[in-house]
Amino acid sequence: MRDPPPAIIHVVDSSSATLLNRVDDDVFDHPVRPELLSAFLAQPSNILVVAVVSGVVVGMASGFTYVHPDKPLALFLNEVGVSKRFHRRGIARRLIAAILDRAREMGCQEAWVATEVDNLPARELYRATGGVEDDRHAVVYVYPLSGRGDES
Repeated sequence: MRDPPPAIIHVVDSSSATLLNRVDDDVFDHPVRPELLSAFLAQPSNILVVAVVSGVVVGMASGFTYVHPDKPLALFLNEVGVSKRFHRRGIARRLIAAILDRAREMGCQEAWVATEVDNLPARELYRATGGVEDDRHAVVYVYPLSGRGDES
């Protein structure tokens, strides 16, 4: 069996949004919706980086930059997803490197990400890409604002 061609990493903007016309089913949590993609890309603080193999998106990293009254510009790395058929090939590492590079270009002084305590693959990935685990473990609270739960 031949190895697939290497993944090409892209920072997505409105001119390259058509890259997301073909996405492996397990890259995002739900199918990409064109109107949501357009709204995401319309916000200059949002960053989307994708990995493409043979015209198909097989990985992504998303995040957004923010400024706070007492802290410099930072990146919140929201999510990293890679198709199972492309796991353990360095794609997630390359996606993180690309989104961190884009955040630096935008002037970010720090980036951070959160994951579940039992998500050992994610924790290993974040350590391997230079992340330092905070010794204060956070507790996450979710506020469903729609009154109906999952809107997917």
